[in-house]
Amino acid sequence: MTLCMLSIIIPTAIEGVIIDWLLEQDDINGFNSIALYGHGSHESGMSISERVTGKSAKVMFQTHVGEADAHNILGRLKKQFARSDIHYMIRPMIDAGNLMSYEEK
Repeated sequence: MTLCMLSIIIPTAIEGVIIDWLLEQDDINGFNSIALYGHGSHESGMSISERVTGKSAKVMFQTHVGEADAHNILGRLKKQFARSDIHYMIRPMIDAGNLMSYEEK
């Protein structure tokens, strides 16, 4: 199984909806959320203050899953949130885990 990092970047306006959606997905055991800013020339969805400052508030969710699960999750996300301002990335990972289960040998 190829382990992947699935990152989903959304406008802050839909944060609660996406959190609820992610929590409902059986193939996601947990995820992190990170506040960040998007920068670029995509002005259609930006407020006047965002256009002036050149940045738009976003939230990024990250989870690590198998590659097939990442594509399945993304397929459901695309179906349910078509035409939403959602950016995504699927990147291969070398390893991931939790040190709480680590035992020295």
